[in-house]
Amino acid sequence: MDEVRIGALGIGVVRVDRGGTIADANDWFAEWIGRASDELVGRSIDEFLTHSQDDLLPGQSASGPWMLLDTRAPGRALMATRQHDGDEDVFILSEASERWNALADLRSRYALADRTRTRLQLVMDSSVAFATATTEVRLAEILADTTTRAYRAEETAVYLHKPGGPSELVAGRDPFDGAVDAEALVQLVVDPRQVVRIVGEDDAERAIPGLGVAMTAAGVRALIAAPLHHEEVDFGAFVSWFHHERTFDDEAAPLAEALANQAAQAVATLRLQARLAHAATHDDVTGLPNRRLLEAQMGAMMGGAPCAAIFIDLDGFKAVNDRLGHQAGDRMLRDAGERLISGVRGDDLIARYGGDEFVIACEVADSSVAMDVAQRILALLHGDPEHPERSRPLRASIGVAVAPAGTGLLAEQLIRRADLAMYRAKSSGGDRIVLAED
Repeated sequence: MDEVRIGALGIGVVRVDRGGTIADANDWFAEWIGRASDELVGRSIDEFLTHSQDDLLPGQSASGPWMLLDTRAPGRALMATRQHDGDEDVFILSEASERWNALADLRSRYALADRTRTRLQLVMDSSVAFATATTEVRLAEILADTTTRAYRAEETAVYLHKPGGPSELVAGRDPFDGAVDAEALVQLVVDPRQVVRIVGEDDAERAIPGLGVAMTAAGVRALIAAPLHHEEVDFGAFVSWFHHERTFDDEAAPLAEALANQAAQAVATLRLQARLAHAATHDDVTGLPNRRLLEAQMGAMMGGAPCAAIFIDLDGFKAVNDRLGHQAGDRMLRDAGERLISGVRGDDLIARYGGDEFVIACEVADSSVAMDVAQRILALLHGDPEHPERSRPLRASIGVAVAPAGTGLLAEQLIRRADLAMYRAKSSGGDRIVLAED
């Protein structure tokens, strides 16, 4: 069958020498390329066709078939076979653009499915990892590592809101070294509660003025950020940085949301556990440690040095509670607690022991030092006599007990001695200090 009839069937024929130079090409191929046949002769076939890197068979394998792509429009493809004819190779070519693009789409779908499986596994693994974190810092480190791997980023920064203050960088690094307000980055995603993807300087400048310039200076090409929120509570955000060219597929945002939501739920759990642990060991009215925590901490304090227990019982508390109500009584307790805190040293222990009773435990040289501490406490409770409007005077009966170094007494035994001394002070009229008898 001659080449004219072959061309009529929609088949291209191209002869090339051993160096890849076109010796002849039929009209069908010339039309497909968009050149006259005589314009192709003497030109390298590589100027017009290139082997696909995604083809199943490499271009050098046997006689084919394999795909050749139009160098000017990679979406256009030819199915090629090769035959040797003396010193020339003869390429038999047929249109395969539609098939090639369908295969490319299929490969893309398979790749996306593979990425989806990988990301799903990553989400499952991260859920387990988040559950093992016992501190917010460790949790943030796990989130930073997970997101960095998930997006193949150079680094990830995790910011957490702190009670009563701005967001803090808990894990990762700020690539801008403070040139961009971190709070502005966090609020960029926290306020709308949505994932933000930024690619390039112009995109960054539209998001936050100055961000694009800072990204260029730091060599950051792109970023993806997601808010950490759970049940209407905002905890912060993570930001993954890219120092290489980066585009984001349709699954980038859902993955960020999944990881951020898991991390936020873990933060919420840690904070709930912390509140429950605090509630179990602290008084909810004054915020001071309770009896259980005091006795546990006193056990570690006693024995190494002389230790004093100062037992304080507010005089007149029941009358205030009965006459003015529990809210007034709670205010009195909080006021007393604040004054006691102002009178102790950094290493001293203080607790609301129960009712209107407080206990202070401290290391002292001897009983005289313990009595000095008690006198200072009583003076603070009395307030400023020259300006009673600033602080209502409080009265208290105080008992003091001292255990020598190396004592065999337990914490509750020492507190009991101070308690008995307090009762002696109260039975003597109150608003005084009594030292326990040895």
